[in-house]
Amino acid sequence: MSKAVYDIDPAGNVLITYTQTGPEKETLRQEKTEVPLAKAILYAFLPAGYPHTVTDDYLAYQTYDSLQAFASSITSLLANRAVLEGLGVGDSSSSPTGALILKITGDTISRIATIMFAHRMGQAIEPECKFYRFLADIFNDSAQFLDLLTPALPYLPKLGVIVSAGVLRSLCGVAANASKASLSAHFALTGNLAELNAKEASQETVVSLLGMLVGSLVVRMVEDKQVVWMLMMVLSGVHLLMNYRAVRCVEMRTLNRQRATLVFRAWLDHSAVLTPVQVARRESILRKGRGNLASKSGDYTGFCDFGTYGDIKTWNPRGYHRYDFETPAYFLGIWHRGGNFHMRIALKEEGAAGASSPLSAWFDAVNHAYHFDSALKDGLQSHYENEMAPLGYVSEEQKTSLFAALTSAGWDLESNQLETRLPIRVRVGDGKKAPIVSEKDPAHHAGHQETKHD
Repeated sequence: MSKAVYDIDPAGNVLITYTQTGPEKETLRQEKTEVPLAKAILYAFLPAGYPHTVTDDYLAYQTYDSLQAFASSITSLLANRAVLEGLGVGDSSSSPTGALILKITGDTISRIATIMFAHRMGQAIEPECKFYRFLADIFNDSAQFLDLLTPALPYLPKLGVIVSAGVLRSLCGVAANASKASLSAHFALTGNLAELNAKEASQETVVSLLGMLVGSLVVRMVEDKQVVWMLMMVLSGVHLLMNYRAVRCVEMRTLNRQRATLVFRAWLDHSAVLTPVQVARRESILRKGRGNLASKSGDYTGFCDFGTYGDIKTWNPRGYHRYDFETPAYFLGIWHRGGNFHMRIALKEEGAAGASSPLSAWFDAVNHAYHFDSALKDGLQSHYENEMAPLGYVSEEQKTSLFAALTSAGWDLESNQLETRLPIRVRVGDGKKAPIVSEKDPAHHAGHQETKHD
């Protein structure tokens, strides 16, 4: 009796079929599965084991990303031609030394800008990778439009334009590279991050080559300045639209401030647990989710951020009512005036079990904002006493149940993407680690005070 054995790839596709028709080795027959040429070429640009080794949103993102790269390749050629004209290529009266000084000055300042931007915004890029991925191409297109101005400008204004364009490209490089790294980590499911990046580089190489070929024809055919500007606007519009559609396709599984707020508000409103797919359809790409909150009625809008103990105790804006609160896990400051409020959270080094994570503190902030208008009607101070019982108090057990449901829905709660700056913790006591305080401790709701600065 013949017996078949198969070699398969990670996707389950049969590579070789072995059939043994007898007891001798000579009776083992091998039959290699023929792969169509088009499919073999496609596999050269996709991660091994596709689609089982990447997330479901990978193909849609890469399709739009390739289209935007194609449009960008053409606009880059048009912009580069303008830069060369601005530097004096083809003009016998231009000084090579002057062109070199322009180039050196632009490169120097742009590299300084790279260092400063990476230092200031480096930690914020991963939580907001979709926003920064789109922002990177806004920087890039803005730089290219500045490049178009260089041929018509005298020396000093030209220097300013070249420097500004170089700075924008530097910001683009930092934002694009960092956000792409975060997105690639999201797409890779089986520890294949390096191979996924290698295949993405292959895709970009082919797309760039095609863009350069088409762009070479465009550059030779289009000389009129008005036509160049019109073509740049059309291609830049296509470039940004494709980039927007690309990041819109991504279904991140981590909770940054915007996604966490959407998830928590849905649970407070309808006891619904949203999935990453549902949140991806609701979150905003153009508006960076930096902690914007609002009350249930919408009468009060506000903002929340993580900070230090000093931020809570020393920030005294004129005309604001101020409330200070302390829990075993964090200090909370609330300031309000008119229809606006501000919240600031200072996390303790160690607090009540299950309550010391940034995610838990952010849930409390969203819950406070959700009931803010109702709290003010009854007096904000009395609202926070008695464990907020009449206004939606959520116990640690309820939060633990919610977080378990979020994990089951596909969210990654282990990654802290709520703090977009260096995480600061408050150590209470004599400099040693603070003891864990029970949630039932009477001090849990002590220490509230209200002040007003006129």
